[in-house]
Amino acid sequence: MRMAWLLPGVLLAGAVQSAEHPCAEVPDPEQRLACYDRAFPPSESVREAARQRVLDRFGRQEPPPPMRDPAAPPQADEADRITSTITRVVHANGGRTITLDNGQVWTLTEATMRGPTNEGDEVTVRKGAMGSYILVTAAGVGLRVKRVR
Repeated sequence: MRMAWLLPGVLLAGAVQSAEHPCAEVPDPEQRLACYDRAFPPSESVREAARQRVLDRFGRQEPPPPMRDPAAPPQADEADRITSTITRVVHANGGRTITLDNGQVWTLTEATMRGPTNEGDEVTVRKGAMGSYILVTAAGVGLRVKRVR
């Protein structure tokens, strides 16, 4: 019975303590989250899930991110390239569609016979100019591509 009245006091004390954490006073949401991540580092499984999310989003056409301070360092969720192995190449309608071992599917945006692509080849897809993407073949040939899946 005596413990029953202590429980609300203990819970209230915990709430007051968390509200007084220095990170709670940081106005910018990204900086506040970074503060909490420094104070309470995420587990390795959380960090691995974040890395996987970055790779999964690479090359997708998404709305532009909200404007942020240009002086701020690049965010960790901004990949500029991926490296993967080709699992399938389809030649159809004068074009080429390439499936990678990570499940991403890319199609060439220009009709060309240069830059042979074969199953088993390791390729790199990197960001190009003005939101475009370049698939660099095993032979080092750059091909303009667009992610379709």
